Amino acid sequence: MRYLIYAILIGILTISTAAQQTPNFRDLLTKTLAQSKRGNQTGIKFSEVCNVDEDIVAARVFADYGAMFVAALKNPLVKFPNNCLLDSNGVQTYQSKASPTIQTIGRVQITLQKPAMDALLDAIAEAKQKNLTISPRGGSEAASRSYEDTVRLWNSRFVPGLNHWVAKGKISRKDAETAKKMNIHDQVATVLDWESQRLWFSTGFDKSILYSVAAPGASQHVFMLALDVSEFSNKQVRDILAKHGWFQTVQSDLPHFTYLGVSRDELSNYGLVRKVVSGQEFWIPNL
Repeated sequence: MRYLIYAILIGILTISTAAQQTPNFRDLLTKTLAQSKRGNQTGIKFSEVCNVDEDIVAARVFADYGAMFVAALKNPLVKFPNNCLLDSNGVQTYQSKASPTIQTIGRVQITLQKPAMDALLDAIAEAKQKNLTISPRGGSEAASRSYEDTVRLWNSRFVPGLNHWVAKGKISRKDAETAKKMNIHDQVATVLDWESQRLWFSTGFDKSILYSVAAPGASQHVFMLALDVSEFSNKQVRDILAKHGWFQTVQSDLPHFTYLGVSRDELSNYGLVRKVVSGQEFWIPNL
C-alpha cells in the first residue's frame, strides 16, 4: 500500500524540462504551512491537512485536486482548505465560514467564495464586451456542492463500475457487496486499488474514476473554488477566464475550471506545471 502511495505522488505525472525548474508543490505548501498560524498555534504540519504518506486516498486527492491550494496561498480572503478530505459536517462547517457568495448567472443560481465570484463576474463582463458568454454548465451544481452531492455523483460512477466488472468476471459479487457496505473512505481506497489493476471506474471504463468525479468530500466544488463552464471549448473564453485567475486543473475534466487567483505567468512559481490534454491547457501540481 505504501508503495502505491509513493507511486501516485512520484509517478503519476510525466515531468517535463520546464517542470524540473518548478518548485515541488508539496515542498512549497509544507514550508508555507510551517510558517503560518492557526489560532494560537504557529506552524501547521502538512500531514494534518493531507496525510499523503499514509493514506492512499489523501495522496491521490492531493495529486489530482491540490492545485486549489494556490488560491489560499495567494489571497488571504480565500478560506484555506484545512483538510483535503472532509466529511459531511466538515463540508458544512467549511462552507459556512468561507464567505459564500450567491449570484444568478444565466438564470442559474451558483455559490462561490467571494474572491472567486468577484473574479468570475469580471471575466463575464469582459466576455460580454467581446460578444461572448461564460455560463454555468449543469445547473446550480456547476459551482458549490454539498457533501451529499459529491456522494451521489460518486455513486453514479461507482455502482455502474461495480456492475460492469462483476459482469466481466473481474470482481466477485462477494467483493462487490462488501465494497458497497464500506464507509466512503475505504470504498474510495478499494476502487483505487482495483484501478491499479486497470479495472477503471470512469463512465467509459477507460480511465480513473477521479478523472470523472471527485472523491466525496474532496471536490474543489465543496471548497467553492470550482465552476463547470458551458463554453469550455472556446479558447477565447478560456483565455478570458485565465486572465481573471480561473484555470483548468483536473486532467480530462474539460468543463471544470478552478479559481487560483494568479496570472498564468505566476503559476509555475506556485509549483504548478502545464500539461496539454485534448488540446486544452491544464495546470497541475509538480510532485
